Amino acid sequence: MTTPGNRFLARLPLFAAFALMPLAVLAGRLAGRSEAFRPYGPQGLALWLALAGLALAVCLGRGVLAETRQHRPAWPGLALAAVLGTAVLAGLRYLSPALSQAQNLAPLLDELHLPALALFAAAWVWSFGAPPREALARLGGGLGALVLLDFLLTAIMARQVVLGGGLLLGGGQAGADTLAFLLCLALAAGLDRAEAHQLRLSRWLILAGLLATFSRAGLAAAGLILLVLERGPLRERLALACACVLAIWMSLALPLARAPIGGDELDLAWHLSATLEALTQAPGAWLTGLPLSEPMALALPDAQDLGGLDWDPESSGLPISVYDIPSSGLRLLAAWGAPGPLLVLATLLACALRGHRRGHRRFGLGLLIATLPAAALTPVLHTPATAGALALACALAWTETPDDKPDNAQDNTRQRPPATGCGR
Repeated sequence: MTTPGNRFLARLPLFAAFALMPLAVLAGRLAGRSEAFRPYGPQGLALWLALAGLALAVCLGRGVLAETRQHRPAWPGLALAAVLGTAVLAGLRYLSPALSQAQNLAPLLDELHLPALALFAAAWVWSFGAPPREALARLGGGLGALVLLDFLLTAIMARQVVLGGGLLLGGGQAGADTLAFLLCLALAAGLDRAEAHQLRLSRWLILAGLLATFSRAGLAAAGLILLVLERGPLRERLALACACVLAIWMSLALPLARAPIGGDELDLAWHLSATLEALTQAPGAWLTGLPLSEPMALALPDAQDLGGLDWDPESSGLPISVYDIPSSGLRLLAAWGAPGPLLVLATLLACALRGHRRGHRRFGLGLLIATLPAAALTPVLHTPATAGALALACALAWTETPDDKPDNAQDNTRQRPPATGCGR
């Protein structure tokens, strides 16, 4: 049986991704110290490392209590906790500066964020159980309300519509894409729910937040989810999908103001052609990927982009590496070869098919639809907040929770012995 402590811990990573990380960004903006709060925001790993440390402490503490109740000596568990704590402190003290100076390891560590967060999500769900999907939907509603407030306050202060807002959360279009993907995950969590009427307010807040982001990938995924997977009157779903299409058209065609991005970026089509050319020229790169420590291609500016500035004709150009690719799908292909994106696609398909057999097929399919356009157009799989949230959602779709079972199945579940995880 799930204890109240486990229920709280099961929800904690989702709360960190949907509430604590945006609030950290907001705190940095209000305090005028955005860089100081960056490790706690969507681009940082500080909160995920804190959650991993908390999970380790809880598991060790429960092990010590279990040994004490069985009248066994508790000193081995305490000694292990002391050793691990000393190792963590020593690593932070001595290893972190060495890693920061090892420039060759930085690209590899950056590419390991996704598998590390996937393992973290699997270990967390195994230890403390899967969070309920209504918690994911409600957290998405709170995030949608914050995004909508950001959009409205930005429009009021700027006296015009600013795509993606930016007064409270900032981040430019990249930040808007991150928030939109989180909202799409929350939208998918409201599918296949018998108590969907209780989540109507959260659903409308999620949709309002998605429209306020003006994220093309997020709006395209939301429109497909509304048309294909959601239940309800066709007229309402079609009207909402048309609103998503209208928002995409507005972001493309209308001369609306945008939040500052912080620099000029190369077009995604250029990265696609450069990546395919680099993979074709390197032998075996389609299976093993390109070298992470070497530039993938060289970018030469057009004459019209120089703006009257002199360009040295002997210069070889601006080096572009794998970690500069703004598309997660393309970046996985460049870094890991074809097995990288195929493994991610196979995982999403497996979650969708497993959910289909267990009666909540729309949730797994919603995760698939939300991920495909976002991974093709944005770096969501390489952003810790979105990668961790997606891993938790996939673990939730894979596992069988009591809320997804009929009443007689719940009664049978109560008679089963608890799992062997440290939290059950």
